Amino acid sequence: MVEFYELLDDENIPYRCDVELDLIEEAPQEYRPSLLWLFVKADAVTESLESFTQDLIATLNTSLDAVFAGRVMKEGWAEFYFYAPQSKRFENISSDVMNRHGGFVYERGSSRDSKWEMYSDNLYPDAYGLLSIQNRHTIAALVEAGDDLNIPREVEHYLFFQTKSSMERAIAQLASHGFNVKEYVNDDESDYGYGVVLIKNEAITAEIVEETTTSLYESAMQEHGLYEGWSTVLG
Repeated sequence: MVEFYELLDDENIPYRCDVELDLIEEAPQEYRPSLLWLFVKADAVTESLESFTQDLIATLNTSLDAVFAGRVMKEGWAEFYFYAPQSKRFENISSDVMNRHGGFVYERGSSRDSKWEMYSDNLYPDAYGLLSIQNRHTIAALVEAGDDLNIPREVEHYLFFQTKSSMERAIAQLASHGFNVKEYVNDDESDYGYGVVLIKNEAITAEIVEETTTSLYESAMQEHGLYEGWSTVLG
């Protein structure tokens, strides 16, 4: 499944990364040690760029058994990354695809990356990126159902901890930020057997959700716990 999220560069300017999340389950693939990369001039994600992207992914997969790892939109370039058994014919095949779409200003190359470090270190999202993806999907589902995100309502958040004391410390810390306990959830079969449902009344615009979930994730991490997301009713 290809998902996208935003990162910040060294000057705190946001840029977009599209990544094939499912590859993490089998990365690295020993039989695909070659990293192929193609950079084309592109200022934004457009219909024509998406058409080129899909053609490039399909053609490289068919011709080279290459898998799409990700695409970074940064500083006027669309950076494409693939892993393949070998890099032979990559230049000719990628040129054919570009010509089918009118041609591009481009740079390209290949290197050995048997550990898939480009994918795991630069493309795959960290915990904050994964959280932003989850938040976007939840908000999109609510909007599709007709929700007015600006209406404050009770929002439930789910946190789990390894010990009762660590859970209680997190609850005390979050209480000062307006979170209240709705209920406790115990799971004797889990390493994180001490769970709590916290509630807070607030709107669920993207900005508010990002701030709230980031705070909860960091509070859980401070106590070596897990933040497992949120839910709410339609507003």
